[in-house]
Amino acid sequence: MTKKKIDSILMKKATGYFVEEKVEEFDRENEVTKRKISRKYIPPDTTAIKAVLERSEENPLKDYTDKQLAELKTRLLSELEKINSEEAKNAGAKIKRKD
Repeated sequence: MTKKKIDSILMKKATGYFVEEKVEEFDRENEVTKRKISRKYIPPDTTAIKAVLERSEENPLKDYTDKQLAELKTRLLSELEKINSEEAKNAGAKIKRKD
């Protein structure tokens, strides 16, 4: 695996991402009778964030004070909560029936 690919995967995991989950029900003839598709948010992973910062040639947080880091953490958690609440509004599981 190349360094670029690893960095890309780490960044995705460090920033959070959405995945689609599909669940299908079948009848006795193995035909799909119900299909449920839902989007799920995978939140940022702190281990991946740490790895990204360690791999970075310049660490943008190294000169931050503890107070600045606490403010940044509060802001990021607030943004994450906003994203999660918006996603919850739109998360109504969609059930499709095959005709």
